[in-house]
Amino acid sequence: MRRLILSTLTVLGLASPTSADGGWVLWIMGGDSPWDSVSTFATREECAVAMHQQAQALEKMGLRVSEEPGASFNGADADRTMRGQCLAENVDPRTTAVK
Repeated sequence: MRRLILSTLTVLGLASPTSADGGWVLWIMGGDSPWDSVSTFATREECAVAMHQQAQALEKMGLRVSEEPGASFNGADADRTMRGQCLAENVDPRTTAVK
C-alpha cells in the first residue's frame, strides 16, 4: 500500500508542480494513510484537471474509480482504497469534516 501511495504521489508531482501562491489544494488519502496535500493550484479548474489525471492513473493501476467531476474521486479494489479531492487552501480535511 505504501508503494502505491508513493508511486501515485510521484506521478502527480511530475504532472503538476506546486505553487505557493495557489488557492486550491489537491489532497490524497490511501488505505491507512492520512490525508496528504500533494499539490497547490492557482485555480479550482487546474486542481480538478490534476485530480482527474490522478484518477486515470489509478484506473490504469487496476482500481475501480468513481469521480465527482471537479470535486473528488474514490478508487478501490479488493486490497486498496484511494481518495482524492480539491479543496480551497484554507480547508484541511485532517481537521475539518469534508464529504
